[in-house]
Order: sequence, then structure tokens, then C-alpha cells
Amino acid sequence: MKKILFTALLAGGLHSAYLSAQAGYVGIGTDSPGSKLTVNGAFAANYRSVTTGGLVGADDYYLAYSANTNGTLTLPVGISGSGNFMGRTYHFKNTGSAVLRIAANGTELIDNQSGAGVSFVDIPAGYYGFFISKGTLTGTTWELILLSNSNSLPTASSNYVFSTVPTSTRQTGTATPGSSYIQTEFNYPQGTVINSGNALNTTNGRFTAPTNGYYMFYGSTQFDNGLVPGTPTFGFVVLYLVKNYATTPNNVLVQSFLSNPGAFAGTNVSCITYLNAGETVSMSGAASVSSGNVYQVVLSSLYGYKIAN
Repeated sequence: MKKILFTALLAGGLHSAYLSAQAGYVGIGTDSPGSKLTVNGAFAANYRSVTTGGLVGADDYYLAYSANTNGTLTLPVGISGSGNFMGRTYHFKNTGSAVLRIAANGTELIDNQSGAGVSFVDIPAGYYGFFISKGTLTGTTWELILLSNSNSLPTASSNYVFSTVPTSTRQTGTATPGSSYIQTEFNYPQGTVINSGNALNTTNGRFTAPTNGYYMFYGSTQFDNGLVPGTPTFGFVVLYLVKNYATTPNNVLVQSFLSNPGAFAGTNVSCITYLNAGETVSMSGAASVSSGNVYQVVLSSLYGYKIAN
């Protein structure tokens, strides 16, 4: 059998191919292969440029999506028994200006390292995706090996970047006497510069993590009683970043405390924290005042982004 295969290789013009009788290895361009297939030279596979969605075929290897409208390429359905293609890989490059969606077939899923399978993975413009078949027929049948940007700079849609416009609308909070603390959750009525997937709710000020991972946050505000009747001075002001504010109000990630700052005080907070999908982070404050029971903040801003899984 080995002799027949070797003869066939020669007949096909692969004169430098060699089948090692003792190891069962095949070498192309070498007579001493160190793996099942060793190629001493360049390797070429199928390259296909597409402008519309469709099914990914058995003859595909590298697909470049060059359209300017969103499209979906669907991975092949798993095969049981003979013909199972466990280990098959596909490369996708979005060379267009729209979004390329790579979808699993039917009820099959893709393992994207988020803790649960997903039915599709979006590849933004300029990004590259690398997938491998797990050979299974149910659940996560494909695995996302790599999703990267050709310019090595992440886009907003991939890392859920959000950033508020510093608001000129004043927000009034309830002041607290003495050393007891009442937290006021800040909101952003003037919206955001970037808000991928509406991860930031500008009405209540809460960022909701779309996926598990590590997130970076930075917030700032100006405690400003300039328009409060009598212009009361502050006994103290505290600025917080709070995790899961609605359910655990005392789950403070970081705080900045200023004592007796007068009637005006600018401060900021920042942190890196791990969030499970669905958990929230919001910025809030507390203050005591020399008279009355309210205080105000203005020019509040918050930004953040996902930095790692």
C-alpha cells in the first residue's frame, strides 16, 4: 500500500514527496519528515473573496468578506461517523466596512470563551476570525480560536466602550448630616459619545457587563452648591464606583473622600474590576452640608471598556 501511494505521488508530479516506511509519515520536499505531514516549502490553500452571505463549504479555507453591508456566513453542519470533520479550520477576514457575522448551523453553538456557547460571532470591519470544528454534533460544535484586529487597535463594538458627555445638567442629591452616608446614583441625561450595545443606561447611570471579563472604569464629577439656596458648604464629599448598586448598595469598588472642601469640589475615581455578564457598575456620591438637606453635582462623566476575559 505504501509503495502504491509513493508511486501515485510520483505520478502526480510530487517528485520530492517521501513516505517513511517505518513511521508512516509523509514528507514533501524532505526525506525525513518529523510529523505525519511535513512540508519543506510554501503551503497554499483556497482563498475566496465574497460580497454576500451564504454557506461555508468543504472546499473553503480562507474567506475575505469585502461588502459594505452586513452579511452572515454560516458554518457547515456537523457530520456523524464517516465524514466527521473534527479539526477543520476556517479563516475569515472582514475587508469591507460593514459587520460580518459567522453563525453556527441550526442549533449548533460556538465556544467563544464566555462561559456559554453562542449562536454567532460578529467580526467588525478590519477584524480577522479563526475557527475550528470540535467534531461534536450538539452544543458547542465550533470553537473560536482567535478574534483580532489587523490594526491591533480594538473597536468600540468588540470591547463595549462607552463614554459619557460631561453633563451641564445639574443633579440634586439628598445630603446627610454627621457621618451617616446616603448614596446618590448619578445619571447622564445628555447621553454618550460611544455606547456599544447600549451597555450604559444613561437614565440610571448603570453600565451592565455584556459578557464575563475584566473592565476598566473612570469617573469624575464636580460637587457644586453654587445654585443651592444659601450656597451651603460641604462638610465632606465622597465619590464612589459601586458594583450592583440596585441590589447591594454598599458594594463599593473604590471611593474618593474630601473633607471640608467649601462649596465646590472636583474629584474622580477609577478602578479595574471583574464582572460577570449582567452585573453593573455605576458612579454615586454622598455629601454633608452646612445647611439644608440637598447638594448638587455637575459635569459628571464616566467612561470604561472591557480589557480582558
